[in-house]
Amino acid sequence: MIRHDRTRRRLLRGLVHGSLAGLPLAQLLARSAHAQSTATPTRLLFVYIPDGCSPEHWHPSGSTSAFSLPEMTQPLAAYRNDLVFLRGLNMYAGGSTHEGGIRKVLTATNAVSLDVFVGQYYREQSAHASIHLGVASTHENGAGYVSYLGSEQPIVPEDNPLRAFERLFGTPGSPSDPAARRRLSVLDAAQADLSRLQTRLGQTERDKLDRHTESLRALENRILAADPGSGGACGNPDWNRENWSVPAGYNSYPAYWNRDDQFERVARLQMDLAVLALQCGLTRVVTLQFSHAVSPTSLPQIGTTQRHHDSSHFDANNAASIQAFITWKRWYCEQFAYLLQGMKNAPGAHGSLLDETLVLLCSELGHSARHDHRDMPFVLAGRGGGLQTGRFLDYRTANGGDGETHAKLLVSLGNAAGIPIDRFGYTGHGTGPLPGLFA
Repeated sequence: MIRHDRTRRRLLRGLVHGSLAGLPLAQLLARSAHAQSTATPTRLLFVYIPDGCSPEHWHPSGSTSAFSLPEMTQPLAAYRNDLVFLRGLNMYAGGSTHEGGIRKVLTATNAVSLDVFVGQYYREQSAHASIHLGVASTHENGAGYVSYLGSEQPIVPEDNPLRAFERLFGTPGSPSDPAARRRLSVLDAAQADLSRLQTRLGQTERDKLDRHTESLRALENRILAADPGSGGACGNPDWNRENWSVPAGYNSYPAYWNRDDQFERVARLQMDLAVLALQCGLTRVVTLQFSHAVSPTSLPQIGTTQRHHDSSHFDANNAASIQAFITWKRWYCEQFAYLLQGMKNAPGAHGSLLDETLVLLCSELGHSARHDHRDMPFVLAGRGGGLQTGRFLDYRTANGGDGETHAKLLVSLGNAAGIPIDRFGYTGHGTGPLPGLFA
């Protein structure tokens, strides 16, 4: 689930103690300035839902700023000012149908997926390069994953929310340990090195060192505040409010957290955990995978007895057939709305967590009954990277009516995260970012 798992102590020691021991003063000051500039970076959250859509029931109608939402996406109407709906984006090459689609939705045929790429780019700046959560994503030999460490090296998400929480925050309910927090302060441990360095500097350089030491102390305090043993804002998270747990002695297949009757509760726990991880600065990148391609999930309580994948093979000319799929997609949009509200409620450094994050809602198919990869159901949320929200962007007329490649969307997201790339994976329909997405 969690890649590049570095302790906060190692991170701080790399920024402070190791810098003093082996770097010239100019490099130390540059690192401190960089730490300041990335204090509130653009975060990325990728949310996958299975089995495509019915385009006419998913995509908005109208103009860029005056548009209406059809049945599937109607639950997002209350959040339209936080969203950008995209139409006319196609996925090319890399295989067809479900399996090919899920492999390339975050890779665009690149060996490494964008979530992993961004996480590794900033791997020294947070405790976890990227976090990968799932909701029954491995149930019944799921047909593929969205995240890749390399060619044919998928990352299997963590479907058990309790285990995910423990890996991120430690055992729930463990007491704070002020002594342990004190030991985590590597600036205190490096004080002797700082004092020796100050004796060798002139007054101007000593003043600079003092200012940048104060900056590093502020960075250390932010990291310690997110530490589960520090007693800070994230030290005792209010997470599993319903005390969800696995029944004692349960050892049947499927795993308890992958059962259909637990799907909704696990979904809420994983969404809450994704928000918490981003809010606490544990990572810059989280990926949340709901189920998997060819999803077998059954939730009769939402108003249909059809399994998800079965409903995706709808007959567009049969109202009863399409209604089951509409019901499913409305439910997924309701979950996405829950996630967005959680992000709006989470304070950030300059507004809410949603103001500092870019969220991509994605799937592996366009028209699910046709199993194609055209007119993909992509929705962006948040204002991270300066995204102008409250828009509907239709690219169907681009390139002589052929639409745009979704690889450009991935380039745009990488750029918004601060990475200067002009291509990511497929380049057969051009390079560079998606026109008009960012000013």
